[in-house]
Amino acid sequence: MAVKEKVWNFQVQGIPYRIELKKNQVSVNGAEPVKLNKLTRKSNFIETNHFIMIEGKEAVLHIRQFGAPVLSYDGRDCATGEEYIPVKMPGWTWVFIVLHAIDFFFLIGGAVGGMVQVLIIAAMASVASDTKMSTGVRVLACIGIWLVSTVVQFILACGIVLLLH
Repeated sequence: MAVKEKVWNFQVQGIPYRIELKKNQVSVNGAEPVKLNKLTRKSNFIETNHFIMIEGKEAVLHIRQFGAPVLSYDGRDCATGEEYIPVKMPGWTWVFIVLHAIDFFFLIGGAVGGMVQVLIIAAMASVASDTKMSTGVRVLACIGIWLVSTVVQFILACGIVLLLH
């Protein structure tokens, strides 16, 4: 997945650092860019964290599905200076994951259906974990995502049945 270009400027113990993210590569203070897949990383369903050593501590590059990358150092967001709070998927999101699983089994299953559901669930999890929106708006957005995906899958399933008969 291509990552947008981003630059962070911050100081550690009075030493200025410039971290540049460009085309899935990261560069520290103009050094030779390193591909993200070469860095130590830890992934979960919502984001992938890439670890960059700076002054004996790890700077963490948080790359979210469908979201802007964030760099944190020593628990602080390097762009804002505020405390970095890790993204968490709310518990109510599991209701929508179960609904998408039901769609998988009853509408378009198989490899194609599985890929469709994974992409839809990733988008939905990104929306559900976006704390910039109120909980009500996030729930309504997830309902909308589920409804639209279900209708589209139903139409595709009907089209496939018509083609086969």
